[in-house]
Amino acid sequence: MAEEEKLPIPPTFLEKVLFYTTASFVLLATFSLFAFLFLVPFVIEPAFTTIFMQFDPVGALCVTAQVKHLVGASNCTWASCREGCTKDLYECTQIRVNYKLGEYPNVTSTEFENLIRAERSLRRDYDYENNYEAPIDTIPEMEDQELPDAIPTGLQGNDSEWYFTGARLFPNVKGCGYPPILNCTIFYGKYRPLGTNYTCYYSRVDPGLVITDLDMWQNTLNLVYAMAIPIPSFIISVIYLTFAYFKIYNTEEESEQAPLQSDAEGMATGDDGKPTTPGSDTFREDLACFGHQLKMQLANEKPKEGFESNSPPISNSASLSG
Repeated sequence: MAEEEKLPIPPTFLEKVLFYTTASFVLLATFSLFAFLFLVPFVIEPAFTTIFMQFDPVGALCVTAQVKHLVGASNCTWASCREGCTKDLYECTQIRVNYKLGEYPNVTSTEFENLIRAERSLRRDYDYENNYEAPIDTIPEMEDQELPDAIPTGLQGNDSEWYFTGARLFPNVKGCGYPPILNCTIFYGKYRPLGTNYTCYYSRVDPGLVITDLDMWQNTLNLVYAMAIPIPSFIISVIYLTFAYFKIYNTEEESEQAPLQSDAEGMATGDDGKPTTPGSDTFREDLACFGHQLKMQLANEKPKEGFESNSPPISNSASLSG
């Protein structure tokens, strides 16, 4: 009968801990890398852009001056709001505003509307046609109308009411987002009507860029979270995996190869400790002894019946060893 197969040695507690620890760090490194790559276009890059554009934290007073609804990829070079930051634009709505600085800081839209009504009541001869602005009382009648294309844009002089005219309006620095954080239907419903008054924030780097929402504290917090969690997690995982590969697992392999190396060293030296050569008597004796041991080991692994029928006579084995 064949000898029973040897059962594998169950792993020790330390080996289990090492295995699960290594697997955990591999998963942590993988998820950290993919999380960072996902956060770059959606959180990190917009947060850095918001900081670099240097938006004035003091709100300016904006009035919708022009609205365009365009169709075609060549016409839609930009859009005031779009749901999805990667899709191509074939239909877009562009809103341009006029804004002025620092006259009524930190007021609500209702208070601002009342202030504008009072200001306009004192100037009944104001030329709205030339400035492309509609009185508040006529906003419902002009919601679906567009002003002429020749709207003046750029910084205005000291004699002008506005600091900048024809600025592009966006909900954020990228002008895009995803529901429920950004809903373009609500955005257009709130800011599209001509003559609508609201608080906005302009960029000191590009005064022609205006956004409706600005929270620098939340923007900085999102940037810190997006970088402080995945990057250190990935670095720590890589450091542990490198240490485990070169130190822990490499030591185990060396311990397993130690008996083989000792046997090889024993064959390379004789009983007197001197190195053996292929032509020496000591080398031939060691080789014959090794062959005999190998043959006996192979014979013990075979079934007993097969060994008795197939094994050569003892005399032959003795002659071969001689």
